Amino acid sequence: MTASIQVASEGRGSLAEQMGRWLDRVLGPEYHAYRARDAWNPSINLYEDGEAFYLVADLAGVVGDEIDLRVERGRLVLQGKRASPRPRECQGECSRDPSHGPLRVHLMEIDDGPFLRTVDLPASVDAERIEACYRNGLLWVKMAKRS
Repeated sequence: MTASIQVASEGRGSLAEQMGRWLDRVLGPEYHAYRARDAWNPSINLYEDGEAFYLVADLAGVVGDEIDLRVERGRLVLQGKRASPRPRECQGECSRDPSHGPLRVHLMEIDDGPFLRTVDLPASVDAERIEACYRNGLLWVKMAKRS
């Protein structure tokens, strides 16, 4: 498949808009149903034993109520939002006194904002028997196999 990208001209939209339309044509309309703009992907591990598949997602700093886990069209969809961690959110020794001036960022590697991760469910998973729990910043999802 060959596609061309043209530089934006008056009345045709920005280059970003043109790229978005090109991606829609190449990846199809379902792409945006699973990939929100500017979303980050949490890291996951996936395990299996004779009874089930076990997915664990690293969601450190995410409030449990901010996690949306659902099954859509044969996919497990994990979506939510994480606030940017700031020193003023700490209690005790690491809390920050605002009278010391503005906060400057020197390094920022922790993703924040909306997140989205999808996983194709194996055919052997019983979508009616999926359980999840969230503790210590990890979301654990048990996906039982069909009997």
